[in-house]
Amino acid sequence: MTRAGQNHEARTAEQEFNRLTIDGLRPLVALLTPNPPKKKGELVAVLTRAVTDPARVRALYDQLDRITQLAVREATHDPNGHYSRTRFVAKYGREVAWYEPTAERKSSWYDPRRDPTHAVLFFPNYDYLPADVRAILLKFVPAPDPFQMRTCAEPPTERTLLWPRWSEKSSNETVPIRVRETAREAEADLPAVLRLIDAGKVRVTDKKHVPTEATRKAITGVLAGGDFYTPGDADKHDGDPAHDLTIKAFAWPMLVQTAGLAEKRGDALKLTPAGRSALNKPAAELLDGVWAAWQKTHLIDEFARIDVIKGQGRADFTAVATRRKAVLNVLKDCPPGEWVAVEDFWRLMRGTGRGFTLVGERDSWELYLFEQEYGSLGYEDAHAWEQLQGRFILAFLFEIAATIGVLDVAYIPPQGARNDFRERWGVDDLSCFSRYDGLLYFRINPLGAWCLGLVEEYQPAAPQKTDALRVLANLDVVATRPPAAADRLVLERFAEETSPAVWKLSAAKILGVVEQGGRVEELRGFLSERSVGGVPAAVETFLSDLHHKAGQLKDGGPARLIECATEHVAAELANDRQLKGKCVLAGDRLIVVREVDLPAVRKSIRKLGFVWPLAGE
Repeated sequence: MTRAGQNHEARTAEQEFNRLTIDGLRPLVALLTPNPPKKKGELVAVLTRAVTDPARVRALYDQLDRITQLAVREATHDPNGHYSRTRFVAKYGREVAWYEPTAERKSSWYDPRRDPTHAVLFFPNYDYLPADVRAILLKFVPAPDPFQMRTCAEPPTERTLLWPRWSEKSSNETVPIRVRETAREAEADLPAVLRLIDAGKVRVTDKKHVPTEATRKAITGVLAGGDFYTPGDADKHDGDPAHDLTIKAFAWPMLVQTAGLAEKRGDALKLTPAGRSALNKPAAELLDGVWAAWQKTHLIDEFARIDVIKGQGRADFTAVATRRKAVLNVLKDCPPGEWVAVEDFWRLMRGTGRGFTLVGERDSWELYLFEQEYGSLGYEDAHAWEQLQGRFILAFLFEIAATIGVLDVAYIPPQGARNDFRERWGVDDLSCFSRYDGLLYFRINPLGAWCLGLVEEYQPAAPQKTDALRVLANLDVVATRPPAAADRLVLERFAEETSPAVWKLSAAKILGVVEQGGRVEELRGFLSERSVGGVPAAVETFLSDLHHKAGQLKDGGPARLIECATEHVAAELANDRQLKGKCVLAGDRLIVVREVDLPAVRKSIRKLGFVWPLAGE
């Protein structure tokens, strides 16, 4: 059988039927005449005459059931006359019936002893229409309908879990579906993580630069709404994929490294100049940059997070950026603001022929579950695509897109969420195949539509005012209730804690933050959004004065201080027409030259007959 994607040599009906054995030809001829001939050549001739006669072909087409007619339509209008089983099942939900139903179980679906349906007359080898048959069909068979994408205005409220038959779990157990609108959370999470990094509390491993367990706990504590799952959702067995349900707290350190906002120094992440600057930029603009940077990164492959699959270090994977691009191309076809089921997204990708390859066929044998010989993923499985490409997509959508705020998500804990891996060897005790199995629906939100290029503008939602703080005229900031972890980081950054619920605004502390790239306006906005009764006039004046003073000095860049032998030489250089503005007097015998002006100054000084001093002399 010719594989999809390979060059196909177009063959006529006669050539295709000649490739079959007599045992394969006889039941096909029996569909056309009650008295089939005995010799192979005569059998081939009967079949060839039937399927190359336009009137007969039209009659045979009209006899086909609806699904087979759809298959003929798809293949007729394919440039190679190809019937793609994968694409067809994804689009229409089931395979063509090649044989009549029988109670007797034969050795395989293509067993020639079974009675074929009329579908095999059109597809003698089950995958391509003969070229001459396709030419006839093109004259009357309509083009297939475009792929229909199913969406819904709201996701269901609950989900029935899919436990295997042998499980002690209830077969009709349901759990509520959780919904998270992620854009506002992401806009708060990114600066909170950057502040945590600035506080020296984010550590990563040496080789892979992934966050440590302690770091993931610390990040979870500053996330708006926390991670997608709580510790109580995790499975108690440490060998189960649901034992570690960290998603956002794992993703953020990887995302900020990819975007160049933080880098590893020693065992901790430190903010880069871009990271410090990021604290003063609109969150949506930063998230768009993080999203764009992640699409190209090789820092980590999302599939590496499918921990249950071993042997990944030996397999030759396709380029991860190419796989992300394939997912994004299909994601852009999903209507913003409408919920899409993950299974329908998979169908859209496969049904429109825009899937991707994760590993080559040979390399799939390197991947395995628990034990390489028996648990190899090279063995055929009806749901191999879902276990490989499908899990990559789940990880990308849930851990990356949803964390950045591009997609709203509807999900349940992963235990019992899917059963598309249950036929694999050794999985009987697994509650799920990956920590991402619980993702059921997603929705492109307004931030996502903007990041995906589907709309030209994005208007962030107005910040929600809270009454978490009271700002006093004496520069005290009092917490009206225990502050969120992210709010505490801001207070510790700009103010001195004088008691468990009180912070004192300090000019020295605030200006120290400004020296590190912070802004007084960041503090002003923070206090305005969270204070009961607003910010007192005395505090506004205090902050305005600091803002004014912070803008009075500007770093002009590095410069060289040159000592002249006499005041006369210094004055001559400072007042020379070519050097004026480049050589600046700094006392009687000293001149200052900026580094950027050094080449021009050296050249002019030579013309004046002076020798530029060697460094250190």
